[in-house]
Amino acid sequence: MSSTLSQSCDIDPEVVQQARNYLARFGITEFFYGITTKVMIPSLHQFKKLRRRIPQEMIKAKCGVYSSEAILRFRHQYLQHFASSDEAYFNKHPMGVSVWQDPDLSGAKGEQFGRLLAEYGIRSRGVWHLPVRYHPDWLAAFVYFSDLPREQLLANLKEHEAEIEHQLTLYASYFNEQCIASINPIANFNCLSERALQILRLTAEGFSSEEVAEQLSLTESGVNYHLDRLKELLNARNRAQLISMAHTLGLID
Repeated sequence: MSSTLSQSCDIDPEVVQQARNYLARFGITEFFYGITTKVMIPSLHQFKKLRRRIPQEMIKAKCGVYSSEAILRFRHQYLQHFASSDEAYFNKHPMGVSVWQDPDLSGAKGEQFGRLLAEYGIRSRGVWHLPVRYHPDWLAAFVYFSDLPREQLLANLKEHEAEIEHQLTLYASYFNEQCIASINPIANFNCLSERALQILRLTAEGFSSEEVAEQLSLTESGVNYHLDRLKELLNARNRAQLISMAHTLGLID
């Protein structure tokens, strides 16, 4: 296994255990939580790889909230070896609850995947998507696992859907408040170049585009291009809001 495992966010372990205990009432044995981006038609957007959820990009997440070290290891092995051939992984899952279809376990690769699932006691999987306030294209995602058959898990979740969604919204808000600087997709997946971050930092210090261009040996139009792309990424209306959001998300000190 590669040594580049994601790290657990700095969250109170008791809160994570509370979330795990709550979800266990409905048959969910493990989960991991992160913020992803909506799956859309690929474009020239800097998040295009995340929008398509390419496993080789998702595995680079620096941190997340994990119910156990075991599920962190499972996630890594799954993304590294099996996600690219798992049809359920690439489905455009809706907002709210989604329980994935059972995977195809035929063939040599399918048998290997089946052994991995059995090793971790997983019989069914799903994801619960929730909106986040930081960006309209971002989604909070609880990916969850169960030792129950798919239909039984789905029935459990559907019966208590409103209650579970309310509780997951509370947990997501808490996780985000505690570690948004590291869990936001821009930082978590290294979506900004060092040059863009330099321009962002200097702009935050009060330098004009002309002054930033002079310091970094760029053209003024080049600096403005980077700033416009940053405003698009952070959904900011102007430079003042861009700097404010960059501070909030921990992109600049």
